[in-house]
Amino acid sequence: MTKPLRLDVVAALLARYALTLVGFVMAPLPRRHKVTMLTRQSSQPSSDFTMLADAIRERDPLADVVMIARMVPPGIIAKVRYALHLVKEMYHVETSRVVVVDGYSMVVSAARRTDGLTVVQMWHALGALKKFGLSILGRAGGRDPRLARAMRMHQGYDMVITSAERGRAAFAEALGVTRDKVVVAPLPRVDRLRDPEERAKARAVFDGLYPELVGEKIALFAPTFRVGNTPQDEQALEVTEALAGAGYATVTKLHPLVPVPSHTSLRVAPGLSTQQMLLVADVFVTDYSSAVFEAAVVGVPSYLYAPDRDLYVESRDFYMAYPDDLGLTMAMTAAELTEQVASGACTPADIAATAANHVVIPEFGTAAATLAAVITGRRP
Repeated sequence: MTKPLRLDVVAALLARYALTLVGFVMAPLPRRHKVTMLTRQSSQPSSDFTMLADAIRERDPLADVVMIARMVPPGIIAKVRYALHLVKEMYHVETSRVVVVDGYSMVVSAARRTDGLTVVQMWHALGALKKFGLSILGRAGGRDPRLARAMRMHQGYDMVITSAERGRAAFAEALGVTRDKVVVAPLPRVDRLRDPEERAKARAVFDGLYPELVGEKIALFAPTFRVGNTPQDEQALEVTEALAGAGYATVTKLHPLVPVPSHTSLRVAPGLSTQQMLLVADVFVTDYSSAVFEAAVVGVPSYLYAPDRDLYVESRDFYMAYPDDLGLTMAMTAAELTEQVASGACTPADIAATAANHVVIPEFGTAAATLAAVITGRRP
């Protein structure tokens, strides 16, 4: 029996047809020597975008680089305004030679495609751990396949960026391209993660926020994003209390799309991102976040705390054997986590191996410059 067409699917189809019409009207516009970067992950350009933009301008001073960052807002009226904003994005897409996105973009995948454009997908996570994108359609953690088809989810990419060779198959599957379109190049954030000056800046800000913790051992807890804004304060409290027993003061950083914890017993280091906190932390604790690869680049010992692993495998699953392929220890209880951290179960060799397996570090130059060369060196 055929399922009734849902309203969100109908709305997606209408939006796609409207964008196609706008693209048809704008098709005669000439393409310029321009690179446009689009994100809806936040309302501010990410460090990856700003560093890549600087590297492109340094490589090609005549290039016009445009960055547009705007999240999809809640509410019907706000979404109408957002629809008008998409017309602005369409204009820049239609007048660019290269467009870079870090997630799904309606104007790139759903809209009509015209000649003379190279679309680069620079996914916002470093490495491939848990499944995402097209890999989880129809699963509890993924999109409805009918909605994905209506939105032409992850279609139209000419190039997909991954941080290591072993991520090529995963990124090809998740983003709907053949493996030959997946290019190995680290994200620009790798430069900041390896920069001693950035480390000193992050430490100075942290010490200003928590002067009472100067000289203390710091743990960072950053769990993965859960669909439906699943409350994570309780788990954060559990980890904070457990690691206190191992002599660590814990800072919790949740995904940017999740409300900041309000419990007075939790430290959240306002003004510092997860990446910046990795430059401060002595140990890193997560469940399934790809930030474990960022921690490996920094050289921070990492511990996996995954009491719901079996349920998570059913709803989301991984691109690898978790946790074995990461080469890291995993705890199923808070007591087990405390014991592992206290004993230093994660060795420098463990974290170095994780970094080497999942993030390629450029032999020469910076990650941003390497990626800028890859992107601007390929023309349609």
